[in-house]
Amino acid sequence: MLKVVIDTNIFVSGVLVEGGNPSLIIKAWKRSRKYQLFVTEEIIQEVLKVMQRLNVLTDIITDWGKVIRKNAIFVVPTKKIEAVNEDPSDNKFLECAIESGADYIISGDKHLKRLKEFRGIKILSAREFLGILTKET
Repeated sequence: MLKVVIDTNIFVSGVLVEGGNPSLIIKAWKRSRKYQLFVTEEIIQEVLKVMQRLNVLTDIITDWGKVIRKNAIFVVPTKKIEAVNEDPSDNKFLECAIESGADYIISGDKHLKRLKEFRGIKILSAREFLGILTKET
């Protein structure tokens, strides 16, 4: 099964915008279990904070916090990575991916996408990842 780390922008878009590529990716995880989602506590906190900043209803934020904690696979990174100098907070996705042995990072973030690949882990857009998911099933 594919091992995946999802960037905050893809996750939040997937939750809030019905029908787009990020939404299809979240549904493929939540409903169909077509891949394994790996997270860290730092990633979850960022997702929930962004939802708060966007004035998402508290109940929705709470529910998604529970869904992620129940269904994603937690890792605790053992190594700090400093590969994204322009936005050091993006390094948490690389750390999670390395620790979990992820196949892919799904991101809309320009700093991460600029890397294209990091230590054998491909960094893809939502559209690119959907193409891979379609081939896998």
